[in-house]
Parts: sequence; structure tokens; C-alpha cells
Amino acid sequence: MNDKILLNVALLGFVLLLAGIVFLEPGKEEEPKLVHLTDAETESASRIELHNKESLVFEKRQERWWLVSPFTAPANEVRIRQLLEIPRAESEAHYPLKKDELAKFELDKPKVTLSIGTTRLLFGGSDPLDMRRYVQVGDTLHLVNDDFFHHLTAASTDFVDKKLLPDDDAPNEILLPGLKASLGQNGAWTLEPPSDDAAGMADLITAWRGARAIEVKRSEHPAQGNIVHIGFANGQPPVEFVIVQREPDLLLTRNDWRLQYLLAGESAKSLLSLQKPQPPAAGDPTVIPEEEDESSEPADFEEDLEMPEGEETGEAPDAAPAGAH
Repeated sequence: MNDKILLNVALLGFVLLLAGIVFLEPGKEEEPKLVHLTDAETESASRIELHNKESLVFEKRQERWWLVSPFTAPANEVRIRQLLEIPRAESEAHYPLKKDELAKFELDKPKVTLSIGTTRLLFGGSDPLDMRRYVQVGDTLHLVNDDFFHHLTAASTDFVDKKLLPDDDAPNEILLPGLKASLGQNGAWTLEPPSDDAAGMADLITAWRGARAIEVKRSEHPAQGNIVHIGFANGQPPVEFVIVQREPDLLLTRNDWRLQYLLAGESAKSLLSLQKPQPPAAGDPTVIPEEEDESSEPADFEEDLEMPEGEETGEAPDAAPAGAH
């Protein structure tokens, strides 16, 4: 009986030994621990400073980021998130950094400095072999993939929100050249000159609430021209734009922010009137019929075709402009 118990104990010990070998996997190298530029929390930050060719300062005000220097304007939230994520970038290699080595890595005069709260990162040159960026955090030199440096070197106007109107309020008054519209307490718009185009007015409001510039630039001097005035229901200050140009693209200036907004395409034209694009008239030669195959061979090939005797050939219509469908 005792021999049987000893055998069971021996077998149990052997099983535990095998389990330990499988668990520990001797000879297997441990995966290196992931290292970030910094483990500091940045999501709760309320101030960001970015120094490239300009000195940019961002502040969080009532859950909304603003660019406050070198001028004041709502900030592009997407670009701000990109800045907040940079300190969490993976460090592919890191070493102690001595002061006499700063010039070697172009950190004696950093190309960019990013400060988020109390976290400060200095960006120097690139490793000539694999083009990884040198980044100084405290007394440590890091090498990181250089896939975000273009965000750090962007101009101040690239950090401006390209939306023309705030998201948190709806217009209740719009003054355009030749049109004045006011929203009454009954929810109906009153138009001058009078019009019952409720659908057109709804489209106009939708166009303005979704309007987004393709480019934002600084305006050195106050612009002059026709005014677009937009008031809001919650009593926040109205917004005014000066129409600088209408063609080929719409250019609007906010004199209070000294910013110009460039808008392109048919959507830009929809901001300045109730008029909707009219459907093309029947027989309009600039319109390709729906049943016509746009992938047909060019007109040059038609010269090789034999035409029935006595039949006149008509002149091929001009190619339809984009958007004429």
C-alpha cells in the first residue's frame, strides 16, 4: 500500500515539473517592454505650447480647444488630439543624454518643442541610417518613427477649425446681399423680399451649418465688401463675414479674427442665396443622356466610320462639364 502511495506522489511531482517547464519555457526570450516617450497623462491637459517657426499656444475652455496665440480662433480638434497622442509614441531606443551631446543630435537648438501640461518634449534631427527622429525627454534621448513630425511643423492656420459656424447653436437670423431672413417664435422664417420657399430656406441653413473651408489663411488688413450676418438663438454673439470674392471660389473674411476662409464648388454657391441649381432643359447639348455610355470611344475614331451616302454628319457636342448630370 505504501509503495502505491509513493508511486502516486512521484507521478504527481513529475506532472508538476512538466507543467513548470511548459509555463516557464526555458530558452525563450522575453518580449521587450513597450516604452513610450513619456507615461505622463496628457488627456487631462488644458494647455499646449508648440514652438516651431511660430509660437503656438492652445487652451481648453469649457471642453473646447482654442488657439490663443499668435491669434485667437477655435482649434481643429483632430489636430489637437494628434498633438496629445505624440507623448505616447513608442520609443524604439533610448539612452542617457549628456549635455555635451546635444549638438550631435541637433537638440542644442531644437527644431520643435512641444509642452503639454508639465510634459516637455524637444525634437532634434534624424538618424541618417533609418531616419528615426531624436527626441529629448528630461535627460533621456529617444529614437522614434518619424511619422508625425509634419503635425509638429504645421503653420498656425493649419490648426484652426475650418468650420464656419459653431456646432452648438442654430442660426435664427441670416442677412445676405439681397436677402434678410428671421426665425419667428412660431418656428417659421420671415423673408425679405417675401418668399414662401421654405425648402430653400431649410437648405440654406443646412448649407451654413455644414460649411467647411478647404483652406484658412490670415488676413493682414480688414476686408471690405458685402456683409453676411448670422445671428444665433442662444444669444451668443453674431458672426459676420465679408464676401471678398465669389468666383472661381468663394472667399470670406472674418474681420474680428482676421481670418480668410476659402470654399470651393457648388456647395460654396449655396451659401449666398435661396436659389437651387435648376435641372437642365431638354435637349441641352452640355448634358449627356443617362442612357449614353460615357466610356464610348472618343470622337476622333468616328472619322473612320463610313456614313450612309447623302446623310449629313452633325457636329459633336462639347464634352459635358463635371457635375452636369
